Amino acid sequence: MTKENTEQEGYSRTTIMVPKNVASELSNVAKSRGRTLFHVAGEGLKLTAELIKDGFEPSDLMYFWRLYKILSSMDVIPMPMKLVEEVCTHMTSILTNISMNNQAPSSVREEASKALNTLWSIYERYGYQVGALIKMEFDNLEELLEAISRLTRLLAVRHVEVKKLGPNTIELMAIGPSGATDIGNKALTSFIRGFVAQYDYEIVSEEIKANVLRIVLQKKTQ
Repeated sequence: MTKENTEQEGYSRTTIMVPKNVASELSNVAKSRGRTLFHVAGEGLKLTAELIKDGFEPSDLMYFWRLYKILSSMDVIPMPMKLVEEVCTHMTSILTNISMNNQAPSSVREEASKALNTLWSIYERYGYQVGALIKMEFDNLEELLEAISRLTRLLAVRHVEVKKLGPNTIELMAIGPSGATDIGNKALTSFIRGFVAQYDYEIVSEEIKANVLRIVLQKKTQ
């Protein structure tokens, strides 16, 4: 008895109506992997059942997979937000002290001030680069924000809410983890500014209170 037959012993047969194109795609996948359609469909339904039990919708996984395929090509390394905040806080503290130290040469103080501004421009630049990749999969900003709002449990935020204020104006409200710092919010805002520029949007207003970030985006006039 093969492994696949052994796995099927606890299965029951039933009939499920699915779109013809889905059935055809499943059949092709099964053949390409040397599996039966029964086995592939069963594994897919098992995954779907687990997602629903955990409070997800199957379509959420589709959004996550579309984003993952893009981000996996960027050498992304998961990193705690607290680590980013601690490094940025340390750097900005040193640069600020140097730029305001009257005993330091004026050229050194000026260089420290420039370096401080460059730090935030780096976040904005990477936001722009990430936006370019994401746009290849999500060419509409509203669709992307909808996807993100449905994946909040997989991101470093507790809640994301998107509201359309007008034909070309979007309000984005995000609640991050408790203990968020001004430095972390500054880095995130800089990243978002560069990111939405890829979609021809700009930040027209921002409100940051503790771990709540509220940003209004407006499409640039051509």
